[in-house]
Amino acid sequence: MKRKDTPIEDITQPIKVENIILQIDILQSSKTILSPKTYIIHKCNHSCVEWAEYDQNKTKKINMLAIPLHFGFNRHTTNGYGIKNSITYYETPCGISIKTMKNMMHYLTTTRSKMTIDQFDFNSCVNPLAQFNVSRPIKFLDDISEGLEFRPITCVNSINKELPQKIKYIVSRQAVTGVNINVESNFLCGCDCTDNCEDKSKCACWQSTINGQSNIPDLEKNPNAGYNYRRLYKNVPTGIYECNKTCKCHSSCLNRVVQQPMSHNLQLFKTEKKGWGVRCLNDIARGTFICCYIGDILTETNATEQGKKYGDEYLADLDFIEVVEKCKEDYEENAFLSQQIKKPRKISKKNMNLLNKLTTQKSSQGRIQTTCYDKNLALNNTFQFLESRNLKHKYLTFSKRYYEPQKSVRYYYGSGDGVYTINAKTSGNIGRYFNHSCTPNLFVQNVFVDTQDLRFPWVSFFSERYIPAGTELTWNYGYEVGSIPGKVMTCYCDSAKCKRRLL
Repeated sequence: MKRKDTPIEDITQPIKVENIILQIDILQSSKTILSPKTYIIHKCNHSCVEWAEYDQNKTKKINMLAIPLHFGFNRHTTNGYGIKNSITYYETPCGISIKTMKNMMHYLTTTRSKMTIDQFDFNSCVNPLAQFNVSRPIKFLDDISEGLEFRPITCVNSINKELPQKIKYIVSRQAVTGVNINVESNFLCGCDCTDNCEDKSKCACWQSTINGQSNIPDLEKNPNAGYNYRRLYKNVPTGIYECNKTCKCHSSCLNRVVQQPMSHNLQLFKTEKKGWGVRCLNDIARGTFICCYIGDILTETNATEQGKKYGDEYLADLDFIEVVEKCKEDYEENAFLSQQIKKPRKISKKNMNLLNKLTTQKSSQGRIQTTCYDKNLALNNTFQFLESRNLKHKYLTFSKRYYEPQKSVRYYYGSGDGVYTINAKTSGNIGRYFNHSCTPNLFVQNVFVDTQDLRFPWVSFFSERYIPAGTELTWNYGYEVGSIPGKVMTCYCDSAKCKRRLL
């Protein structure tokens, strides 16, 4: 059957941001849109998608969610009484209709498509064809990553002629002198899945994520903790273990997310009061991975010295261990008191808030602290794995005994280097430019990928909710007003719940 081109109507929606008229265009080139074939009765197989000739290398400049529309899929939204009552479904290259992520996953598997499930979204609010544009900026750069990212990151300044300070753009963290990150395969647990890690109950890596929750006393255990079709809708306080190089699964499995190249079109732009910021050029679905916070990994001593000399605004502590150890200590104290008055033990609101504040602490040096882990989890995880690292694979197992006071798990690593720190001052990626907001649209998740050393999680950003094209991407720095004597920092996020001050 001859391929047809589907014309897309040009719809423009002008919006105003910081006194600059910007444009949201709903437009894609009709020459690159392939319509699905007319449906005939058949049993789906690889030939259903083969004719569309999907090639990832052709998608670098295409919005992530618009990719299917360029390779034989079509997306429809039925008219309802408002967005909430609308229904979105996809028409596949062979003409069948799909209305759920589960059915789409089954279709991609059955047809052996090279497309990934996170290229699809059934939220009627999301428009895959929405494109944010700035007309006639004063300054423009094609790609601040200079080709290192899979997708170019443009830079615009519509306020003045200033360009961002030149840094060394990197796409993976760098350990400086004195920092040893062990990424040897012998120190990694992996899975032997052959189903794209779709069955969480059989995947060793999924089970490591799920079982980790039991290390927070009385924390409700979610049997589906972690990614849901490669999206993350809720933070996992005890961390996520992604599949790694020792696993037998495919590189595009459902448990490999933050290790993938950056998949959305982002733009660095000059703001009026907040310096440089980052916005998305297309709609982003809820739970989407954006990027990691990348920089040089420093020892605590080196980070303190550099913070004093050059400023600490780009320093982020890898305090994954300490925060939950503190949470657990608070829990034990509360549990002891509750036993004295014969009441059931529950996690206090204070402790639940601590678990949820994954990016909400600031160290005494003024550095951002990321979070968090449990010392029993870390201790058992480390020792039990070391005893059995020669096995083909094993689940990470965790002790269920009640907490007993002991030294911090960091002590057992024996390095004496304290909390390690990410420094994105001179070397970093687009994540260094994300600004603060009192009502952020991003949240942080600690993920273990190339190492399961609890001192070195990947600090990863995910979308808190649906984010329209042209929106600035922000996260909550978690600064506490008055935490640093004599230092005042005004907040310019302008959200309805803005606290007016960061420090």
